[in-house]
Amino acid sequence: MTAPDPQYPVPRPPAGPAYPPFSAPPDQMSAPPLSAPPAPYPVSPAAPAPAKRSRGALLAVGVSTLALLVAVVSLAVAWRAVDQAGDAKRFALAGAADVPAPVTQAPAPPATTGAPPPTEAPATDAPIAPDPTSTAEPAPLDERTVYTVEYEKQVLTLKAGCNDSMYIDLDEPRANVEYNDYDLGFTRRCQGGTSNLGLGEGVEGSESGNPQMTPHDCAERIRTAPIGTDAAVPVRKGVVLCLTTSLASARAKGDSQRMVRLEITGAADDGTVTLQGTAWNIPR
Repeated sequence: MTAPDPQYPVPRPPAGPAYPPFSAPPDQMSAPPLSAPPAPYPVSPAAPAPAKRSRGALLAVGVSTLALLVAVVSLAVAWRAVDQAGDAKRFALAGAADVPAPVTQAPAPPATTGAPPPTEAPATDAPIAPDPTSTAEPAPLDERTVYTVEYEKQVLTLKAGCNDSMYIDLDEPRANVEYNDYDLGFTRRCQGGTSNLGLGEGVEGSESGNPQMTPHDCAERIRTAPIGTDAAVPVRKGVVLCLTTSLASARAKGDSQRMVRLEITGAADDGTVTLQGTAWNIPR
């Protein structure tokens, strides 16, 4: 410490009564010592970083999650099935008759487009069914005529007395019919005479046939080599006749006219004659 400078004296305080010495209160004399400063706020240690999950652990978690979803779906389906079973039981107990049938709507008809106007069918050469009651003139027989079989290889046996006659219907066929309804007449001649066959009214024929002739062949033979109206055909075994029955008689009976191939298969000494015939219907 520096000594006071004598040139500049230090003023002194005036004299006065002396102040009593200061005394602190008794409790302040025994104040506890100051404590140490408070410690800073506690800080928890940092959590350790999570360990990386292995690929197997992730797969196990995924499988477990999928299994849980499947279980939930199965439970929902089972619950729905139980609910439907309960509904079915209630309907069964209430009676099936009380349950209204489901209403089904009929399918709508398919949409149609405007159909073209009908056109006239082209003309064809198809055969026309015969009309037995028709009075029109029949069409000529040619290669376009379509025949249908009426009977095949029918056998007729003719036996008459000397100079007597027998009449045959070739539409059925039948022997020994009435005189006013026959297609072919048989007359037996005795004492050296020759028995013969004659055509009925409206019948046309030819005697120049053979056993293999078709109805078309017969029609052509009748056209080119006919038998005259009043001509007699000698009865000889092996003769083949082509005949068309009476159109007027067939129409009167509501029947079809026939084309007949008739073969003389026998001529005995006692005058018995055997015929074999095949007939076709003529489409007129």
